[in-house]
Amino acid sequence: MCYQQLRTAVDQWVTLTDRQWETLTAIFRVRTLPEQAHLLLPGDYVHELVFVCAGLLRFYYLAEDGTESNKAFAAENDFAGPLAASFLDLPVIYGIQTLEPTTLLVADYHEFVALFDEHPVFDRLGRRLAEWFLVRKELRTRSLLQHQAKDRYLVFKEHFPHIVERAPQYHIASYLGMTEVTLSRLKRGLRPEDGPSGARQFV
Repeated sequence: MCYQQLRTAVDQWVTLTDRQWETLTAIFRVRTLPEQAHLLLPGDYVHELVFVCAGLLRFYYLAEDGTESNKAFAAENDFAGPLAASFLDLPVIYGIQTLEPTTLLVADYHEFVALFDEHPVFDRLGRRLAEWFLVRKELRTRSLLQHQAKDRYLVFKEHFPHIVERAPQYHIASYLGMTEVTLSRLKRGLRPEDGPSGARQFV
């Protein structure tokens, strides 16, 4: 089931022959983690491409005083991985923690990149994946800079209702750039007809 989910996701971007599909899946391994487990810690040199089969991950930055701020979530059928750190061979500056029991497909990033020279279709897949990561990052940055707190929450709720229902509120507040108290107050003041007034793209 896990590998079929991966193939469905990959098929959005490229069409692989059965032989190419076998080559791709050969570098992935299934990994299961309990809730609250760390897949990655800030400062690690582990460079892996991750595909979420089941469960929920949070990606967070850790300040010098120990304060955490969430940068992203990843749920079923999402890809994740420190592409920039992998490309530059630098330590990863964020951590990844499970918020639920989670099943992943994990590949060494350098093994994934090595496939680019085997056939142009893998190079195309890598490019599409990088574009996907960049678009998500750009839309999130734009929303944090341009949207009011209410719109940030409403757009997030519209696009990611499964995360709103599953992630603790304090993690969602951190991701949206506000305190848990602010988010609670904001939610109490919402009306059923309220919707985002600004741009509707948010990742």
